[in-house]
Amino acid sequence: MEHTAAAIDVALLLYGCACALYLWSILGGATLIRRAAPVCAALGLAFHGAAIGGIAVRLGRAPIMNLFESLIVLAWVLVALYLVMERRHRIAALGAFSTLISLCMLAISSTIPNSLNEALVPALRSQWSVVHVVTCLISYACFVLAFGCAAAYMLQAHILKTKRASLLQTRLPSLDAADQMAYKMVSVGFPMLTLGIITGSLWAQTAWGSYWSWDPKETWALITWLVYAAYLHVRIISKWRGRWANRLLVAGFVCVIATYIGVNFLARGLHKYNW
Repeated sequence: MEHTAAAIDVALLLYGCACALYLWSILGGATLIRRAAPVCAALGLAFHGAAIGGIAVRLGRAPIMNLFESLIVLAWVLVALYLVMERRHRIAALGAFSTLISLCMLAISSTIPNSLNEALVPALRSQWSVVHVVTCLISYACFVLAFGCAAAYMLQAHILKTKRASLLQTRLPSLDAADQMAYKMVSVGFPMLTLGIITGSLWAQTAWGSYWSWDPKETWALITWLVYAAYLHVRIISKWRGRWANRLLVAGFVCVIATYIGVNFLARGLHKYNW
């Protein structure tokens, strides 16, 4: 456990450095600084992955079955997705956003008491549980990045509308680039969420004897799915871009927070285990 905690501490430090370097590069830092930021993020990802591996070895299972475990894995997936995206799109603003969010998730996870629990309730011992949770976490990470792109789009649009040219404007992605990156993230996240809901219903059948029980988490997952389905519809079929499409991404992000965390603390249901 000490080695795992140490690896997480190092990951926190490296993510913090990466976030600071990304922010500094936004303000016009030297090329060397811009190149150092993803290196720090990648090193942080390596230590972060080692910590997840250590937890998995200790538990003897995938460490994704409670809030502590899923926060750590979600933070890792978020940074990994951004670094993959950065291979083609070097956007410091999104790098700062993704490392900051991951840093916050790791910090929050460290405050959760009695985090590691080897014993699982019977309902969690299903062949579908790992696939269900992993696909949902990947979709959430994609939607977080899509929200970051939407925020960058709206900020860039505001700067252009007010005609206040600044260094920040040149560091943010163009309107078209932000729109395209958000669409790509949702194009990955939406099928993952769909698969997560399908495998979740199969899991529910084995655990509770019903494919769908209108549990609060199930209901909010469906609402989230409908919001992103609406986004893809207006983006692909209706050819809507810009303000309204990005508002749907913001609404979807709010639904993700409600689905992932909100219902576990504010509602009672079949999904409320040791969260």
